Amino acid sequence: MRYKYIAKTINGTLLKDSFDCESIEELALYLREKELYLVKSTIIKKINTNSRRPNQKTISIFCKQFSVCLRSGIPICDILNLLYEQMLHKAIKKSLISIRENVQKGNSLCASMKKTTNVYPDFMINMIYLGEESGKLDIILEELSKYYEKEHKLLKKFTNSMIYPCTVFITLMIVSLFLLIKVIPIFIVNLNSFGAEIPLITRLVIGSSNFARSNLLWILIVILILISVFMKYIKTQSGRFIFDKFKFICPIFGPVYKRLIYTRFSRGLNILLSSGVGLLRTFEIINDVIENKYFKLRLKSVSNDIKKGKDLASSLNAMNLFPQFFVAMIKIGEETGNLDGMFLTAADIFYEDAQENVEKATVLLEPIMIIFLGIMIGTIVLAVMLPMLSVMDSAGKF
Repeated sequence: MRYKYIAKTINGTLLKDSFDCESIEELALYLREKELYLVKSTIIKKINTNSRRPNQKTISIFCKQFSVCLRSGIPICDILNLLYEQMLHKAIKKSLISIRENVQKGNSLCASMKKTTNVYPDFMINMIYLGEESGKLDIILEELSKYYEKEHKLLKKFTNSMIYPCTVFITLMIVSLFLLIKVIPIFIVNLNSFGAEIPLITRLVIGSSNFARSNLLWILIVILILISVFMKYIKTQSGRFIFDKFKFICPIFGPVYKRLIYTRFSRGLNILLSSGVGLLRTFEIINDVIENKYFKLRLKSVSNDIKKGKDLASSLNAMNLFPQFFVAMIKIGEETGNLDGMFLTAADIFYEDAQENVEKATVLLEPIMIIFLGIMIGTIVLAVMLPMLSVMDSAGKF
């Protein structure tokens, strides 16, 4: 939190300033070290609580710049000043003020970053801790830069591939509602004037039109309520678990999502193992990378098996989630002592596989959406044409 304070010097001079810290006690201690005495303080705001969290691309650039500066021999406090001056992202820019002040007080970079909320990923902070402990902070930051860069590219490709199907679906709903609410009522008036026989499909469409026009506001309210209930439900433990499990078994998007998780899992393990982290500790840290509750629960069995002395390949195979080629690669990595290298190779394979699955999902979704659109519009057109043909047939008999 940021505190605005009034402090008094030994000579009785009053000073006004602001400072980022966790509590009033910490503020008072900070001022005491500067031979100042706290007179009054007020909380201005909480740091970064409501700020937009940076995406993977921004984090990647941040790690890259930090790594380059470290390799150039620049002290960390000076690096934080440089990054603050050129940083465009508001959340990171604000956090750098707090981080710099905490580092100047003698705290580690990792501990200083932990005090900022909703800005840096937990995995990144844990890796920086390992970098500081091992003296390889510049190397760790370089690896993190590559890691988040690939994460960004893959997620961006997936998001871009969903633009067309979503656009088609939204267009479908707008056209269908327009026909039901505006076109069908006019058709009903004309149809009644002719006294024509109304087929079943037309009666169903007319009923849907009348219901939509009469209850449009209630329909929108119910939809909003359902969306709100769903969003609240998936924030609960059970709801999040069920939703995360659904992501794995979803017919079209499931294969893409699984490859995203596998890529993140493999690349995270590669970075940790190549940094000298033990296997058991690696699986404890990797939970910060994987956000899927279902996958996390299944991964706990692997940690338990490692504690019992079982080999990693058989433990991963028992999860029944990973493809067999991945299990075989891990087994070879254990036997040859090149486990981190195998995880890197697997991550690259999963990354390429995820890109292919994104393209397959897009190709599969396009005809499905077109068929769905055709059925919806075709049903409405058929409901309009059948009575008209009946009227024309009756007129022909006269």
